[in-house]
Amino acid sequence: MADPLVEKLATGEWSPERFRRHLGETGAPLVERVSADEVEVTFVDEPGDDTTVTVSVVIGPRIAFNPIDTEFAPVAGTPFRVLTLRMRSDLRFSYVFTRRGPTGEGERVPDPFNPPPRFSECSVERFSGASVAALPDAVPLPWLDRAEARPTPAVEAAVLASELLGDERRIWVSMPPGEFSEDSALPFVIHLDGTPDHSAPSVRDALVRAGLVRPCAVVLVGQPAPQRDKELLCNPTFSRMLVQELLPWLHHRYPLSRDPRDVALAGESFGGLCAGWTALHHPTTFGNAILQSPSCGYHPDLTWGTGSGELLRRTPIPTLIADFLAAETAPLRIFHDVGELESSNTHSRWLDHVLTGKGYDTLYKEFAGGHDYAWWRGIFADALLWCFPLRSTDRSQA
Repeated sequence: MADPLVEKLATGEWSPERFRRHLGETGAPLVERVSADEVEVTFVDEPGDDTTVTVSVVIGPRIAFNPIDTEFAPVAGTPFRVLTLRMRSDLRFSYVFTRRGPTGEGERVPDPFNPPPRFSECSVERFSGASVAALPDAVPLPWLDRAEARPTPAVEAAVLASELLGDERRIWVSMPPGEFSEDSALPFVIHLDGTPDHSAPSVRDALVRAGLVRPCAVVLVGQPAPQRDKELLCNPTFSRMLVQELLPWLHHRYPLSRDPRDVALAGESFGGLCAGWTALHHPTTFGNAILQSPSCGYHPDLTWGTGSGELLRRTPIPTLIADFLAAETAPLRIFHDVGELESSNTHSRWLDHVLTGKGYDTLYKEFAGGHDYAWWRGIFADALLWCFPLRSTDRSQA
């Protein structure tokens, strides 16, 4: 069924100007509840003549935007095109429109009536600049809301030269609110796939101001795009760089704790895989690992064939899971989240089963969405609350 506001537009009860003004005031997409747990979501675009429009969402089998093939339909007598999809009412998801002109070339754009939120630029370019929809029953992300409303001032930028890797990368450091002496020993989180506009410092500040987490530094590590896939895939040299080069560099410049229980390594996707694998192999450095939708199905020998090639395929136990199975239980606390609707959740459930069985202090969460920064940006608050709570018993006495 058509959205009631679209019906008003189609019948002439509302003029295009009034409809456009309403979208500008209330935002998009339009949502109409149709049952206790389902809604109809109407996307609206104003693309111009001779242009087709489709929508892609970060839910589906691809670790990217998954296209919905149905084209937007024109609303007769208006410049608007619309598409209505029935959805679970608890979803939160990133999405983009693809506009195609007469030549067939596509242009990916955010929803013009729902601009990308703050912190929407990502280290992985194909996810950047997307609009976000939060449906009426989506789990709220209040600390992300506070972070967006009051972002952290500019982070301190530097360049780290690595002899181990033979390259350089950008590093951004954000200290918590307040004044700290050189004798301070602040907890800190190192976040892989860092960018200068990452949400982590602002989420941290919101929690610190609320008195819920210990003041902690956030270190954002840039991943040079050409090397990212090689560096983050259980690469022992990259892990040694973090331990042998980045950590001394940080301790020389900032009043940070040397207690591994005060150090967290965090990442999303490949970064989550690297964070878990590095912490497992360096538990005397990293006492906490934050894995957000980690690519824990990875194994270097896993290949996919077609046809008769499949008859030669072998499926080894993924590297991260195999290494946790083989190693003695390490003094490591692990926060782990994954989307219920992403293809990697089966491996995340397997990893959580292994961690629980081996007695790790771990917290596992699934969210109603895909492989999506729209969730990761806000659930990072839960990770900080898990790693560095202000009101908690000293873990050394636990």
